[in-house]
Amino acid sequence: MAITTIALHVEPDTLGAVDASIALPLALAEAHSAHVAALVFAASLYHAEPAGGDAGMPEAEQAAREDGVVLHVRSALEARGLRFDVRGRSSFAYGVGEVLADQMRVSDLGVMSFGSGADMGKRWVATGGIFSSGRPMLLVPPSQTAPSVPARIVVAWDASPAAVRAVHGALPFMKRAETVTVVSVTDDKEFRPGQSAVELTHLLARHGAKAEFQPVQRGNGGVMPAILDVARNIQADMMVMGAVRHAPLHNLLFGSATMDLLDRGPAMATLLAA
Repeated sequence: MAITTIALHVEPDTLGAVDASIALPLALAEAHSAHVAALVFAASLYHAEPAGGDAGMPEAEQAAREDGVVLHVRSALEARGLRFDVRGRSSFAYGVGEVLADQMRVSDLGVMSFGSGADMGKRWVATGGIFSSGRPMLLVPPSQTAPSVPARIVVAWDASPAAVRAVHGALPFMKRAETVTVVSVTDDKEFRPGQSAVELTHLLARHGAKAEFQPVQRGNGGVMPAILDVARNIQADMMVMGAVRHAPLHNLLFGSATMDLLDRGPAMATLLAA
């Protein structure tokens, strides 16, 4: 798979914040000579009104800000010499969670800025892209400074179908990386030969990636902290993981790495697929 088209969500904000949020996605587009379909719309407006009924910025003022950001993003793309489309939200006939997912279905990758404490609107956009598009989604912490070609990638491998799809969605990045570390929590489940992380490293090597396997123990902190410890130790600048949506009772009893990620925000650029 090659990355030919990136669907990018841009949250209308101050121009400085917009520049910070699109810096890495545009660098990735440059590195892969990809077309950028940039969608400028305010996800945070489309959740339940707070107490008192104040839904935030007046509609006319918000529309003016979106128009200004559309022009600003268009200028940034032109300055980099990228091929692109930039537009606002074209229809309110379907939910905000479908806006980015709809564009991702005709793209190779979705990208959005996503930090800790994201409100329900941004979570709807993120989960819509992850679970409804059929494409991988890259969540980027706000203002993350990272190379346009990630040098050290960590893969959270549990042999699930979602992890398989995430790995294949990340191949264009893995082929260019200096190292790819495949991490499995070995006290979590027993892996059959066809599920083995070692076998996965062999597959990645055949694709041209420099891959190695590192087993870890879950410990008391859970799966995600164990994987993040490895990522910090190797100074990873991208994580790859499958996204699974469990029933609320399962999340309560056993936890969920996907929900932990969305609750805390990604520690680094994180590619997810469902």
